[in-house]
Amino acid sequence: MKRELRTFVASELRATGSDKQPKIEGYAATFGTVANIGSFNEVIQRGAFKRTLADGDDVVALVDYNPSMILGRRSAGTLMLEEDSIGLRFSCELADSTVARDAYANLKAGNLKECSFGFFVDDEDGEQWSQTPDGRMLRTLVSVRLFDVSVVTFPAYDNTNAAARNVVSDHVEARMAGMNQAAQTEMRRKKAQAVLADIAQEEADADAKRLHERYNNLVS
Repeated sequence: MKRELRTFVASELRATGSDKQPKIEGYAATFGTVANIGSFNEVIQRGAFKRTLADGDDVVALVDYNPSMILGRRSAGTLMLEEDSIGLRFSCELADSTVARDAYANLKAGNLKECSFGFFVDDEDGEQWSQTPDGRMLRTLVSVRLFDVSVVTFPAYDNTNAAARNVVSDHVEARMAGMNQAAQTEMRRKKAQAVLADIAQEEADADAKRLHERYNNLVS
């Protein structure tokens, strides 16, 4: 499965700890918040990260998704992850490195204020699809596999340019393409039905008019 990225402004992202042992803490994802991913909406269900955390999947903390700018790693014990009622919470103990010092300073200054999590859905039960009253498709992430959490300068997507900047799995792109094609087919079908209905109504009106004229001729 293709890896996907999601980013949001994290109000609780902060630099903590001490000068001797600096840390970064915050939420890489929140539950129940509907995000506009461009061609569809998406929401994360509570418990979506339970399996990947229980299985001990290795996850890294990065800056701007860059593997060479690593802040911490779960298998090294420097990155702690947990689910709570809000979402996916992380705490990262920073090493004495240039990347870590810069990230810590930029967080304290407010230059970094967004979080991202990278994931993939590895089976059909990991996601659910439904349609909202306005016709938009809603994807619910039920169970995902994590591979990174990042603090980022720019989001992986925004509401105005999601398709260009967001990484979406191939099966999601194929699904949305199929849905769009089906919607276009349905729109053409309804348009054809409307034209046929108009023609039928015009013919009915013409028949009624002829009958009315014949009746007037008979009684006059």
